[in-house]
Order: sequence, then C-alpha cells, then structure tokens
Amino acid sequence: MAEEVKKRYGDKCFEEIYEYIKDLILEKPDSKVIDRLMFIKKLFSNKTRASILILLSQAALPVCALVSVLNVDQTLVSHNLSALKKLGIVKEERIRRYRVYSLDKERLKRILQNAISAILT
Repeated sequence: MAEEVKKRYGDKCFEEIYEYIKDLILEKPDSKVIDRLMFIKKLFSNKTRASILILLSQAALPVCALVSVLNVDQTLVSHNLSALKKLGIVKEERIRRYRVYSLDKERLKRILQNAISAILT
C-alpha cells in the first residue's frame, strides 16, 4: 500500500502519511459487492419508490390504493412499481381486473443483509 501511494503521489505525501499506511494491506472492492450496493441505491432512489416499499411491507395493495395513500399520479406509481418488479423485489398478482402488488420481504431481507455484511466485514 505504501509503495503505491509513493508512486502515485510522490515523496511529500508518502512522508506525511507513511506511519498511517505502512502496514496496511487493502483489497480493491469486488465488483459484485459494488453491484449489490448500487442495487440498494436503485431500490431507494426516490421518495415515491421508498414510500411504495414501506406501504407494501404492510400489505399487498393495488395501484389505486397506492395512488390514494401517496397522493401522486398513477403513472408515477406504475413506473416505480415496474422498476421494483424488474429488481425482483415486488411481485404482482391479478385479482379480477386489478393487479395487486406485494413485497418479497425475504428477498429484500437477503439483499440488505448481504450488502451490510459486505461493508462491515
């Protein structure tokens, strides 16, 4: 680690921080770990999406109920539900002429636990 810093930033930086980095052995973050973290970013990328996740954690709901509770446009809810479905977190079930959405809590739990353990280990 120390030699990499010296090569990149020269002697001045190296001399000032040598004591801090002399014994460090670091690994570049694994791209799979980064991908997991970016996945979580997508899950919570806006307030509407985060609100939908919270509501679906309480009950399976149709779009009309989500629109009513969130007081937002139906297209905004549908767009975010579509994104959450693509991410594999939300499931869809047809009940007569309505689509009812539910949260795959176990999958979400695994994803969040994996991401946390990747950072904290």
